[in-house]
Amino acid sequence: MEFKPLLRIEVEPSRIGDIDAKRPERATIPLDWLIALAAAWIMTGLFIDAHQHLFLAVESFINPWHLTLYSGAVFAAAVLAVTITWNYRSAGGFWRAIPFGYVQSVLGVAALLVGGALDAAWHSIFGFEHQLDLLLSPPHLFLLTGLFFLITGPVRSGLARTDAKNLLDQLPMLVCLGLAFEIAQFLTQYGFYPEALMRDRPLSQVTFHNEQFVLSVFLFYRQALEIAIIIWQSVLLAAAVLYLCVDKRLRFGAIAIICLVEKLWIGGELSSGVLEFSLVVLASLIAGLLGDVIVAALRPSANAPNAFRLLAFVVPSAYFAAYFVLAVPMFGGTWWDASFVFGAIAEGGLVGLCVSQLYLAAVRNSPQV
Repeated sequence: MEFKPLLRIEVEPSRIGDIDAKRPERATIPLDWLIALAAAWIMTGLFIDAHQHLFLAVESFINPWHLTLYSGAVFAAAVLAVTITWNYRSAGGFWRAIPFGYVQSVLGVAALLVGGALDAAWHSIFGFEHQLDLLLSPPHLFLLTGLFFLITGPVRSGLARTDAKNLLDQLPMLVCLGLAFEIAQFLTQYGFYPEALMRDRPLSQVTFHNEQFVLSVFLFYRQALEIAIIIWQSVLLAAAVLYLCVDKRLRFGAIAIICLVEKLWIGGELSSGVLEFSLVVLASLIAGLLGDVIVAALRPSANAPNAFRLLAFVVPSAYFAAYFVLAVPMFGGTWWDASFVFGAIAEGGLVGLCVSQLYLAAVRNSPQV
């Protein structure tokens, strides 16, 4: 039985306003590369800016990290403008001149630039955010929405592409998908590090026995938050790697790239040093390479559901298994007990398995068109 691909509904409108927009031309691989470059450029500025807001006082809108962010947005706007201008005469209209998969990117880059002006106005009225309030600032939410639509252009283009012969051709799609999940990481960055390393251990209730009640309450809420972080990070890992595997033949190394890109920027922002950042990078690579082995050997897809489920289980569980194993030589281990460590690894895999079931159910229930 053959299933139709999941989540491949194209939002390229058949009509925008009163303009009849026939199916646009396919985007070229160089365009995908240029937008992927712009996406990495913008995200670098975004996460440097977030780091500054969290750890230093930011008192001016004109600064190097904002310059990095918005210069990347201007570069993306210029690339899209040149592409549309080049296609305009042969296409016969503005919307027809936009390559397939990039209508949302055009709207996204416009929202990103408008959001920059709104952000400047917001800071002039309400000042600058310094902690988690930066994640809830309305101009920031507007900016991130526009950024998401912009950087997913190469993903939409790559999913429809049939001329990607190797990993290099698939790279813009892979990088931009990972960066799209980085936006989710950015918005929920309080749920990134599980704080399981030995250096993160709480105060001992034995040593501070007069404060046992307070410490036990603190420990309960801390452990509840940390296992919630395990669950959330497992959802993000599984969802990212499964999205393309539903019906796309990925080359070896693709899963490792997705896992690495998804963790790279957020890990750089929140790490307290090179060693902690290296722990995230190595765990991501190990999980991704194991996923690549499964993809190469079993070709998981909607038509190979058991392999699809295995991939969903292995990637998040391998990430946390590698995290705890590497923590021993790098940080002296973890303060979590055996039940918490092995339970977290198992729960990560089970969460991934549940995500795979949702994908498979959606594919099976999709209309036959």
